[in-house]
Amino acid sequence: MKKTLTISLLILLSQITIAQSLPNLYKKVNSSVVVIQTMNRTSAGAGDKQKVNTESGLGSGVLISEDGMIWTASHVVQLAEYVILKFTDEDVYEAKVISTDPLSDVALIQIQGDFQLKNKHVARVGDSDDVEIGEDIFVIGAPRGLEQTLSKGIVSGRLKPDQQGFTPVEYIQTDASINPGNSGGPMFNMKGEIIAIASFILTESGGFNGIGFGATSNVAKTVLMETEHIWSGAEYVYLEGDMALAFNIPQKAGMLVTSVSQGGVLSEIGLIGGFINAKIEGSEILIGGDIILSIAGVEISDQLIVGAVREKIFSLDSGETYTIKYYRQGQIRNAFVIKP
Repeated sequence: MKKTLTISLLILLSQITIAQSLPNLYKKVNSSVVVIQTMNRTSAGAGDKQKVNTESGLGSGVLISEDGMIWTASHVVQLAEYVILKFTDEDVYEAKVISTDPLSDVALIQIQGDFQLKNKHVARVGDSDDVEIGEDIFVIGAPRGLEQTLSKGIVSGRLKPDQQGFTPVEYIQTDASINPGNSGGPMFNMKGEIIAIASFILTESGGFNGIGFGATSNVAKTVLMETEHIWSGAEYVYLEGDMALAFNIPQKAGMLVTSVSQGGVLSEIGLIGGFINAKIEGSEILIGGDIILSIAGVEISDQLIVGAVREKIFSLDSGETYTIKYYRQGQIRNAFVIKP
C-alpha cells in the first residue's frame, strides 16, 4: 500500500512539474513568435490579364537570429508583394522574402530597416532527429487571427519521405491544434527548441481534426540556412499523365504557372500566371499561364524533379546564365536568368 501511494505521489508531482513548466516555457519563447500579414496580387480570373485582385494573408513565424531572420511556411509568403511582421511588444516591421522551398513548405524572410531586438527572444533550433513519438510538444501562432495562441499535444508520428505518397520531405505529425493562421509558426519541444514549422492539416471539414504536420527543423535548416537562396515568387500546378495531354504540352510533364509575385525571379524574366478561371476534376484553377518545361537543362518530369533543379542551379557560378524553357500559346520559348 505504501509503495502504491509513493508511486501515485511521484506521478502527481511529475504532472504538476509539467503543468508548471509549460507556462514558464511559453513566457520564455512567445516573444520570438511573430504574426505575419501579407498583401498579394492575384488575377481576377476573368480572362483579362490586366485585372487583378488584392488579397491579404495571415500566418505566423519565428525569430531565429538577432539580426531579424524569420522562419515561416513557404505558402504564407510565396506570392507576397508586401510582408509585415508584428511582435508581442507591438513592434512592427516590413520584411523581405529571401528564400522559399514550396516542396518542404519552409521559407526564410529578413526584417528590413533598423531592427531593435530589445527583449525579444531568439528561438533556438533543435535537432528534429532526436524527437520521439509520444513526446510532448506545443505550437504557438495566430489561428484565425487569435495572436499568441498556444496549443499543446504530442508527437503523433513521423511522416518519412515518400510515405503514403505525401511528399519527399520529412514531417512531424502532431495532435496539437493547428488552424489557418498557425501556418509558419514554430512547433517547440519541452526545452523550448524549434523542432518543426507548422505546415498543413488533414481535414474533410476545413477545421482541425487532430492530424497536423510540421516540416522538421533539420529540413528547414538544410534548405534555408545551408544552401543558396532561391525565391521563384510563383505557384504552380504539376501537369502529368492525362493532364499533360489535355494541355497539349510537348513532353510528359510540366509546371503550369498559376500565379506570379512581382518580386520573384519568374516575374523578373517575364513569365506570366493564369488569368482564366477553370474547374478541372472538381478543383478550381487559374489557367492561361506559362507552362515550364525545363530549368537549367533539367526537364520537368514529376514533382520530385524540383530537388534536381535546385542542385543544378546551385552548381552554377555566380554570374552564369541558365535557361528556363516554357510553353506559351502553342509555342516553346526561352527565358534567361543570371545567377546572383
